Amino acid sequence: MDLRQLRYFVALATQQHYGKAAGVLHVTQPALSRQIRLLEEELGVQLFERHARGAAPTDEAHLLLERAVFLLRYAEQIKSDLLARRKEPRGPVAIGLTPGLAQQLTVLLTKAVLERFPQVRLRFVEGFAPSMQAMLAQGEVDIALLVEPVERTNLSCVPLLREQICLIGLPGDRRIRKARLTLRDLAGLPLVMTGRIKSGVRLELEVAAARAKVELHPVVEVETAEVARRLVLDGVGLTAHFAAAVNEDIQAGRLRAVPIDGLSLQRVVARASDRPASRATEGVMQIMRTVIEQHVREGRWPNAQLS
Repeated sequence: MDLRQLRYFVALATQQHYGKAAGVLHVTQPALSRQIRLLEEELGVQLFERHARGAAPTDEAHLLLERAVFLLRYAEQIKSDLLARRKEPRGPVAIGLTPGLAQQLTVLLTKAVLERFPQVRLRFVEGFAPSMQAMLAQGEVDIALLVEPVERTNLSCVPLLREQICLIGLPGDRRIRKARLTLRDLAGLPLVMTGRIKSGVRLELEVAAARAKVELHPVVEVETAEVARRLVLDGVGLTAHFAAAVNEDIQAGRLRAVPIDGLSLQRVVARASDRPASRATEGVMQIMRTVIEQHVREGRWPNAQLS
């Protein structure tokens, strides 16, 4: 098995037609067929089923495709690293962010990276913590910004900041006039429950409420802070989340965020530890840390403390 065979295989698995795949690869169909046959013989499995409309990948092909894409991407990064050894970092870097953080950081990180490393090509991937950890393990993203707890098997994590969870509502709401709140202040309030079940902010809130024997009163459940923000602005209820997710509304006086005592989460930047980071990845990680630290010091990341 070699990289050429894997490239031929990925092209055919993607196009699902020998003629189209050969055109993409700029080779003849017999040359493509021969390499696929040699690959099947070496692996001892059938990868494609020919039919009148082309070639359908088998279950074994789908399994190989995931690994082949990772290996080809990794090989390309090795090439970029060697070419850039005596030059500035270059090549692709994929960053995993939650939807809320993507809104906060995408523009800032893009500008900072382009200014420092113009040969680095960023790709932002949005998702939630469980899927981000899987993407890191599979090589689909190089870096991810996560909140604890994190499954650290095969992950290298660098602490960035600890962020307070706040109760967020309309500024005139008498229920959030205090400077700080306790969990008991949340009892009976109409809550927009934000986030994935058993993950992140929602998990922290529900575990703490159960421990304090406080009964929460959810009126609606949503996954993203943006959807929760719209519901809160419309007066549907209040939500518990990070103030930074709605900082523009807080600065404009449209929303108010009050810290909840005892509720906070640690943010970390993570990468896979079972393969070496590229120079581009290392450079982007450092820029990410610098940008976030500056964001916190300038007060644009409220209710947060640097680690």
